[in-house]
Amino acid sequence: MTFYEAIPHVREASRNDIIEIISERISLKKSGSYYKACCPFHSEKTPSFYVHENKGTYKCFGCQAWGDAISFVEFFDGLTFTEVIYLLADRYHLTISHKSRKKSQQAVKKEDDTLPGYSSVKSEILKTGKVYIAFKQGIAPFTPLLFIDGQLSLEAAKLLRKRAQKIIFVAQGTSWKILKPSFEAALKAELEVFAIPDYSKEFQEMDWVDYCSAQTTQKITNKDVIQLIAGIPDNITRSVYITYATDNFKELTT
Repeated sequence: MTFYEAIPHVREASRNDIIEIISERISLKKSGSYYKACCPFHSEKTPSFYVHENKGTYKCFGCQAWGDAISFVEFFDGLTFTEVIYLLADRYHLTISHKSRKKSQQAVKKEDDTLPGYSSVKSEILKTGKVYIAFKQGIAPFTPLLFIDGQLSLEAAKLLRKRAQKIIFVAQGTSWKILKPSFEAALKAELEVFAIPDYSKEFQEMDWVDYCSAQTTQKITNKDVIQLIAGIPDNITRSVYITYATDNFKELTT
């Protein structure tokens, strides 16, 4: 069958299998006609996460997370909808055509061609909503982490934006010639941009504007900062940065 033909079969099978699927990932306890647990999607001490076996759905009364087995696996495992369908299709011994699988595999390969190593950490990126980018091997004890050779491209930044909201550049020993276009790509992709500077012994991250202002070893000019702000596509975000920069760094207006 094709990928799209497999979807309703996977939905039906996983609906009947929701308790088993969720209990493989978190500990569920029977509570009347429901199963309950502390919600895996937010921090809590008293269980507010309930799974309705007959309906094949879950709901958290704390954070309002709600859905079926497919959406649970998406959020908990950090997978895309397509990836979950293939995962569960294998679970239920559903044969999806080689052509459909090949197309999916080609998409994964294209992602890794754009950003080497992306496929191995993309589920973790989706779960955390952030990603660390380092330019040199062996200096960044962070996760999820990607090492890149050269500057971050706009295409790679847009790929990251599909799963992350925040990007943190590990800037130790990296030139402004590499950092500036990397910041620019991330800002244009509408990611929240932070950096960890050379002198940060505790790897303390800071907003990119603060990073630019604090540098003494890099030749970062006021014009550089203004150019980066100007490239932000969202009007509100751009205005916030203009206000922040002019309020905190008066020299940017001169």
